[in-house]
Amino acid sequence: MRYCVKCGKEVERDEYIERYSMCIDCFLKYRGVFVAKPVLYITICPRCGSWRLSGEWMKPAPLNEVIRRVFLNEHHRFVDRDVEVLDLDVTGEPIRVYKNRYRVEAELLVLFNNVVERKIPTTIEYVLEKKPCPKCIAFAGKSHKALIQIRSEEGRLNSSDKQIIEKVLSDPVISSDIVEITENKYGLDIKFYTLNIAKRTVNILSRLTGAKVIESFKPTKYDPRQGSWKGIVTLSVRLPSIKVGDLVEYRDRPAIVRNIDSSGLNIEFLDDGSTLNINYQQYWEGMLKRPGHLFYMKSYRIIAHDSSTLYLLDEETGEMREYPRNKYTSNFNEGDIVYIVKFKNREYLVKK
Repeated sequence: MRYCVKCGKEVERDEYIERYSMCIDCFLKYRGVFVAKPVLYITICPRCGSWRLSGEWMKPAPLNEVIRRVFLNEHHRFVDRDVEVLDLDVTGEPIRVYKNRYRVEAELLVLFNNVVERKIPTTIEYVLEKKPCPKCIAFAGKSHKALIQIRSEEGRLNSSDKQIIEKVLSDPVISSDIVEITENKYGLDIKFYTLNIAKRTVNILSRLTGAKVIESFKPTKYDPRQGSWKGIVTLSVRLPSIKVGDLVEYRDRPAIVRNIDSSGLNIEFLDDGSTLNINYQQYWEGMLKRPGHLFYMKSYRIIAHDSSTLYLLDEETGEMREYPRNKYTSNFNEGDIVYIVKFKNREYLVKK
């Protein structure tokens, strides 16, 4: 047991502040938890609302939360070392003291002797400085660390390409990092504030479209402290222009593209109807080609068939012709629209 030098009350050890020989109640009454008046210095960006903590800019947050976080980070400058601060709850609205100095009511949750918790009403003052963050300064000056150039094999972006790109860029994390978007007849140029978000964007686009990515670096300034060059990373994103229904050649065999997804291309061979999945790496390496001599010729409607022959009608000219029924065409039915495809002096029948 201990005796308080102020009130004389006998208290348990947990309720006693050894260094001051006081009970907790008398300590709070005569000394208080603060050794210096708590005055915080808070910096907030007027453009985006981000705020600074220990020199680092943080994501936007409500003012009460900013005050709480800054106080918890700096409380050791104001609070007696016999008091452990657990939390701060800002309970009142800010009142201006003068100019950019404010006062706010709060409730401080503290711990004594690792055992006893107390809630203490208090007043916190803070000096508010409004200063643009580096990101907003960079945005205003169009400064960027990465450039994504999106192009298509076709020479221009089609509506499907644009739809996918718009969806990717609408992600809040990605959109908040974009400094500028410029569209020209060839595609899009997108400037990013940070390289990691630019690379994340490129990875998503590549996964969704099978795009080929080429990275290059343009040095702009040498940093003697780090012994390295600073500059702009350009990520050239080339979208494949191949579509479902395109005629292709793979290992000297004609085929038609039946499906395209993030894993690659599914092709159907015209000689036997077998299918094969081709990844985008094979496509970019030229293993899958779209030769100019492989194209759709006339279209016909199947008007009848027997066990060995399909009977075809050109509905524009009235021309009739026969085509042998084989393993590939065995599932073709009356009424189907089919096309004649010529490849190396041989004709193939295909449903587009």
